[in-house]
Amino acid sequence: MGDTVGVEIPAKVKQALGLDDAPSWVIVSEHNIDEWPNGGLAPAPGKGESVAYGFIPPGLFARIKAAFLELARQKKSTAVRR
Repeated sequence: MGDTVGVEIPAKVKQALGLDDAPSWVIVSEHNIDEWPNGGLAPAPGKGESVAYGFIPPGLFARIKAAFLELARQKKSTAVRR
């Protein structure tokens, strides 16, 4: 449907979430359609049975949300069945 668009996760946030040093992005040009819960979920490393890595700062969440909603409004978001 178009180019892949993402919002980069800042290094400080990645560190707080326990992610590696490689660049990470939240892809906002696609959204998942799946059954909840599904067999594709795996526990987050070092979090026991939890699939949650943690919280992201409100400002970063607002950027992600705004970018996603803008692409959806423009009909430039792709549904991905999981």
